[in-house]
Amino acid sequence: MRKTIILLVILSFTGCEGFLDEDIRATHNYENFFQTEDDLVRFSNGMFGGLIIWTWEGGGLFFNNYWVLQDLASDNCLEKGPAVDMHDLSKFTFDPNNTVFDFNWRGCYYLINSANVLLVESENITDYSNPEVKNHLQGEAYFMRGMLYFELVKLFGELPLQTFPTVTVESSRLERSPVTDVYESIISDLEKAEELLEVNPFSNRELGMPTPGTVSALLGKVYLTRGALNNDHADFSTARTFLDKVVGQYELEPEFSDIFKLENANRGEILWAVNFSGTLGEGWTTNQFLVRLMPTTISSEGIRNGQGWERPTPHLYDSYLPGDKRKDATFITEFDGEDFGEPYIQKYWDREAEPGKQNGESDADFIYLRYADVLLMYAEALNEIGGGPDAAAYDAINQVRFRAGIDDLTAGLDYQAFKDSLLIERRWEFVMEGHRWYDLVRFGKLQEAVLLAKPEANVKEHHILFPIPQKERYYNPLLTQNDGYSQ
Repeated sequence: MRKTIILLVILSFTGCEGFLDEDIRATHNYENFFQTEDDLVRFSNGMFGGLIIWTWEGGGLFFNNYWVLQDLASDNCLEKGPAVDMHDLSKFTFDPNNTVFDFNWRGCYYLINSANVLLVESENITDYSNPEVKNHLQGEAYFMRGMLYFELVKLFGELPLQTFPTVTVESSRLERSPVTDVYESIISDLEKAEELLEVNPFSNRELGMPTPGTVSALLGKVYLTRGALNNDHADFSTARTFLDKVVGQYELEPEFSDIFKLENANRGEILWAVNFSGTLGEGWTTNQFLVRLMPTTISSEGIRNGQGWERPTPHLYDSYLPGDKRKDATFITEFDGEDFGEPYIQKYWDREAEPGKQNGESDADFIYLRYADVLLMYAEALNEIGGGPDAAAYDAINQVRFRAGIDDLTAGLDYQAFKDSLLIERRWEFVMEGHRWYDLVRFGKLQEAVLLAKPEANVKEHHILFPIPQKERYYNPLLTQNDGYSQ
């Protein structure tokens, strides 16, 4: 099993310069692949490639299911496409057999296993050109593992906590570890990553690589999330400590609509993004933003095969304040004289760089962390620490509002009113960026918010976690099911 997983990762990455120019399956296997630091670099590149590269089993982790899940299972979006599983997400009628949960689970654990392999094999190689090479590669692995366990614990709660490479099927059949243990592992991994990534010795491996600033911001989010889970003020204070490392070190893009332009990739307010390419890898490395979100149009300059499967709820579209620039940047209702009759989501479409993609391929990146998120998390942490907002909390949220072209937040708000304002601000800022479902969970507003936008939704208290995929429970009988789902 280990050989299969590793070879899939290696093979998937070879397409970036010439898709399968050389068939390495005849000459490489797990036992003979890791010989030099160059082999480790290639393997780490393949690990990051696993976040994007399309295979016959589905897209990379951030190809579509991750960010679609977060907005469909919320008050933000409705499903209009042909997939029953997506409709079930939108209506909260899903069960453990829903393929989207299985995809996210498997996608995370495949890459966690790659990180585990990289950590082991980097110790087995002794001849490095300089120590920073080993440090950075290990930092990449710790970042990947910590980030993915963080995503998994938010989605599913207790998890099998595997920190060693898969050698046999039996070795990977683990019981679920308590959430407290998972968070300790996440924090340990990310703290190591923050230190080990300090020096990047690879001049040709900078774009798309995490940095210490990336990790500090993510650690701030981890502590903020755990603090909300346990109402732990110590965690809120630690979240502030990590976010303090980032606040003031980045700047907001002056115009919201420019965040997603291709010329601004990997710079400005972007702390870390997953780099897609519609022009490399013969179509295997593209994203699905345009296909899933944009309308079908026959315009010679439009997105010709947009399917508009995920569309904004009227509640979301109508919620923006007058003059908020984010509304026009996020949605499209007409183009080139064609009135679509309802809004679609266009925020990822760079009209200048990609005016008329024939098949929906796009170079637009999935932005995992950006500075607006840091500012709003910082305001949230300060509100929790002080039992209400201080001047710094107001300054943080008002920076985001100023960029959006709306007035400063009303002064003198109490703790709950400020917290409610943060949740609204996050909704306007991060449409289809993989935040909304868990924002509602963290703020304790999932049922209330979803029913306002989707009165017919079957949202229940237990939907603060998703079900453990049934397929995984067939493979691993030690996995228990989350409360509220059939055992």
